[in-house]
Amino acid sequence: MGARARIALIGAGAMGANHARVIAESEGADLAVIIDTDPERVRPLAERLGCAFAEDLDAAAGCDAVVIATPTAFHAEAARGLLELGKPLLVEKPVTPDLETSRALVACAERRAVPLMCGFVERFNPVVATMRSLLDEEPVHIVGLRHSPETPRSTLSVVFDLLIHEIDLALCYMGSARPTRVCGATSTAGHTPVVEVADCLLQFPGGAIATLSASRASQRKVRSQLVATSTALYDVDLLRQDLTVYRHRAHAQGVGAGQAAGYRAETVIDIPFVRHTGEPLALQFAHFLDLVSGRTDACTERNSILPAHEVAAAIEACA
Repeated sequence: MGARARIALIGAGAMGANHARVIAESEGADLAVIIDTDPERVRPLAERLGCAFAEDLDAAAGCDAVVIATPTAFHAEAARGLLELGKPLLVEKPVTPDLETSRALVACAERRAVPLMCGFVERFNPVVATMRSLLDEEPVHIVGLRHSPETPRSTLSVVFDLLIHEIDLALCYMGSARPTRVCGATSTAGHTPVVEVADCLLQFPGGAIATLSASRASQRKVRSQLVATSTALYDVDLLRQDLTVYRHRAHAQGVGAGQAAGYRAETVIDIPFVRHTGEPLALQFAHFLDLVSGRTDACTERNSILPAHEVAAAIEACA
C-alpha cells in the first residue's frame, strides 16, 4: 500500500453517499471507485467526486481496502469474497443480521489475518469518547433510548438497525463484562411485518442492569443515555453531543414547630467539556485507515464485533 490507501466503496445509496464524501475528503486515502448495481445511481455520485464507478465487485480487486455500505442483505456475499482476496473491510452495521454468518465472516478475517471492522459509528461520537474517559467505576444501571420517526423503506429489524448501537455502547461502558441474562420484547407497531419497536433488559455478572429501547415508530429523533454508577449519574445526549454529570451529596427531611415538613436534596452538577475532534463517520474512517496500515491492532478490533451481534440475536430469539 502506498502513502495514500486506494479505497473501493460498495453501495451508492444514502449511507454510501455519506461514506463517499468522507473518503473523498480524507487526507490519508483516495476514493478509487464506487461500485453499485444501479448505474443511474452510482454515475452522478462518482462524477461529482471525481472517481471511477463500476457495477461489478471485481473493480475492488485493485484497491487496498474496501468499505461496504450496501443494504444489509448484500453484506455477506460481498464481504466473503473480498476477505478471501485479503482485502481489509469496513462493513456497515450489522455485519449481517444472521449470527452464524457474522461469525463465519469474522472467522474468515481471523484466518486470513485481514482487518475487519463493523460500522459502530457511535463509538466515535466525541461525547461517547468523553464519557468513557470520565467513567472510572463500573455502571450499576444504563438506560439507552434510540428512537426515530418511521422509515418506510426499511426491511431490517430495528433490533439490528438501531438497538444494536445501544447494545454496543452498553457493552463498551461495561468493559469486559458480558450479560448473563438477556430479555427482550419486540413489536411491528401495527404497520408492517418488520419489527419497528424493541426493548430489552441486560443483566451483568456484578448485578448491573442495562435497559435499552429502540423505535422507528416515534414522532421525533431521540439519542439519549443515562449511565449510573455508585457515585455519579452521566446524562448523555448523543445528538447534541453534550454531557452532564450529577453527583448527589446529601438530603434531609426538615420537621419543626410551626414549620411544614420539607425535603432538601443537594446535588452537584458538572458539565464537562466535550472536545469535538471531528465528524464521527470521518473519525471512524480514520480508525479504519489505522487498521489497514497496522497502526491499530486488527485482532482487538475483530474481537469487538460479535458481542453486540450475539446480544441482538438473543433479543430477537427471546422476543
